[in-house]
Amino acid sequence: MAEVSIITALHNCVDLTQAYVNSLIEHTQGLDWELILVDDASTDETSAFLQTLKSNARVKIIQNEKNLGFSASNNRGASIATAPVLAFLNNDLLLTNQWLPPMIDALGNCASAGIIGNVQINPRTQLVDHAGVFFGLDGMPRQARKNRKNPPKSQFTEWFAVTAACMVIRADLFEAFEGFDEDYRNGFEDIDLCVKLRQEGYRHYVCNQSRIFHCVSSSPGRHQNNDNNSETFQKRWASLTKDWGLIDWAPEYLHRYARHWWKFNFNKWLKATLMVGKDINSKKLIYRR
Repeated sequence: MAEVSIITALHNCVDLTQAYVNSLIEHTQGLDWELILVDDASTDETSAFLQTLKSNARVKIIQNEKNLGFSASNNRGASIATAPVLAFLNNDLLLTNQWLPPMIDALGNCASAGIIGNVQINPRTQLVDHAGVFFGLDGMPRQARKNRKNPPKSQFTEWFAVTAACMVIRADLFEAFEGFDEDYRNGFEDIDLCVKLRQEGYRHYVCNQSRIFHCVSSSPGRHQNNDNNSETFQKRWASLTKDWGLIDWAPEYLHRYARHWWKFNFNKWLKATLMVGKDINSKKLIYRR
């Protein structure tokens, strides 16, 4: 049995998928892994490329008869996984040497670990695209440290959520929480799962030693359902995640524009400065313990 089941949903973009699979095979060492590729009714040459992988004993292929979306496709992949740890990855990633072992170590060693993410770099800009997810004062998720030159130097950083573009979770935990909610369509599934787990005492971390490249939002139709997804998330969780925003929004806003002070919105800068000055230790004790 494999130690890690790597699950990737695909929809078109065969050139990205080829580069991703090649980088995975080249850079995933030190662990016994299987790769589950779920073709979500692609209409390009994806199916032909997948045929070339069938001789690889590590690779399993599922082909959806119709387009089911991110949640359902990944849930289908998880249903045939054999490993105790699941890794969900997008097909628009380029992996780097030793990307996976630090994430597995974090899953085993961080307190009450729920989901482990990593640092993702935009290959076009060479800037950070993802180093965690925090919530704004409106309760909606935002990427932490986005467009910074350098990721955090600490080994791990705790956040209220991480992105499923690249994340690891115990298989039994994913199953216990019934996987990704299929009410969402290509967005917010990962954040919804993070919130559910956090409510039950699990904590999410970004492993800052694991750094990969992410060709952001490359899948066709990626943003078609943004409004519906946002509305669903707000109705379910905003009353809770607004409180989480009181912890992280102010320092993240100030940190984001620290090098480009002329981009500050004066009213937001003033609000953030005043909030940072307040004692919010009581909320930190509630939400970060």
